[in-house]
Amino acid sequence: MRDISERKDAEKAIYQLAFHDSLTSLPNRRSFMNKLLNEVMHRKSPVSKLSVLFIDIDNFKQINDQWGHDVGDLTLQETAKRIRSIIRPKDVAARFGGDEFVVMIRDVQDEKEVIEIVENILGQIQKPINKFGHAFSIACSIGVAHYPDHGDSPEDLVKNADTALYYVKERGKNDFMIFNKQLEHQSLERRILESALRQAIKEEQFYLEYQPKMDMSTNEIIGMEALVRWEHPDLGIIPPLKFIPLAEETGLIIPLGEWILKESCFQAFAWQNNDFPPLRLSVNISVRQLEDPNFIDKVKSIVRETGIDAKNLEFEITESVLANVNSIAPILKEIQKIGISISVDDFGTGYSSLSYIKDLPIDTLKIDQSFIKDIHENRESKEIAKAIINLANSIGLNVIAEGVELKEHVDELKKNGSIHGQGYYYSRPLKVSAFEEFLKTAHEALLSVN
Repeated sequence: MRDISERKDAEKAIYQLAFHDSLTSLPNRRSFMNKLLNEVMHRKSPVSKLSVLFIDIDNFKQINDQWGHDVGDLTLQETAKRIRSIIRPKDVAARFGGDEFVVMIRDVQDEKEVIEIVENILGQIQKPINKFGHAFSIACSIGVAHYPDHGDSPEDLVKNADTALYYVKERGKNDFMIFNKQLEHQSLERRILESALRQAIKEEQFYLEYQPKMDMSTNEIIGMEALVRWEHPDLGIIPPLKFIPLAEETGLIIPLGEWILKESCFQAFAWQNNDFPPLRLSVNISVRQLEDPNFIDKVKSIVRETGIDAKNLEFEITESVLANVNSIAPILKEIQKIGISISVDDFGTGYSSLSYIKDLPIDTLKIDQSFIKDIHENRESKEIAKAIINLANSIGLNVIAEGVELKEHVDELKKNGSIHGQGYYYSRPLKVSAFEEFLKTAHEALLSVN
């Protein structure tokens, strides 16, 4: 006889490491998929249902950026604890990785019972967390798939629950959605479009248009915004609203954004060498690009390669990006050191705090078009635009209004002092040759006035 307790303890520890997440002590992906496979293969009753929930913490990256990874880990542990407090002993919860959790709901009689569990999880996770001297709230999004209606294999069930989760995220987060056939078609369309987008980047199926920016007081052109367009060889022109969000979601915006920056800089430099006046080129930069650790080096390389003067280059970032001030500030300061200016796009619609205006190297505020479209007849829009212009002027920032489409817009905005404008009133986005014609016409008109 031998004492094998040490060996048994070691085996138990190895099993724990192999099949459980070390942070939350929940089963890991491998363990969950094994349990789900076993459950699918041995279904005893065709009446009772089996459901899979795919759970993702909303805006988890912001928690890590704002409070640090210790608080992030605590959030994951607290989320795991709260999920377990809602589900029943016979159900299985697991951590798939990152901020993703999955739950197998066993033996439910109908969809109503599943929805009740899902809604309880949503409510429980929203309760405030008070730890480490911090008090904050989180939320989550949940996708749901039922066996066998939405898949007869573990892989299909998890994939379809994840698809439902994706559409929850797309329509605003902090909610749940149950998979359906329409989502399946949309998911297929998305996969096809993603594949086409990857191919388009390799084959450079894109081209740029340029929309003029004008001094509203003098009607002088002061710059242009580069806007990407996709012309697929079979499908024709694909709208930016269809492929830009997909590029953001998949990370393809990084190579696409690099191409846009390089191509537009080459063009701006070529115009300057052809005796056109030096104009400020504005290029949209996404949060995914700013998070790229090689972004600054890529920008420096493109500036050198294209020959553009960095002082004639402006990066437009959306206001919502500035919610992560701690992580974004060093990057913007590096951009400023290169000589590139920063414009905040869609100002007034995103991040609620104005503190970043004084803390970050921002040069221009771009008033969102939602405040411009009815500025001539809506008192609230008029006062909001006026407040933004006064704020910018008082701290030495430039202001540009986007979505200027009517003479009434121009007349109203000019009452508030020096301001720039962009929109269909002046010109729609133009291809290279048409933009050159616009430049010539604008220059001749200015000469005739003077």
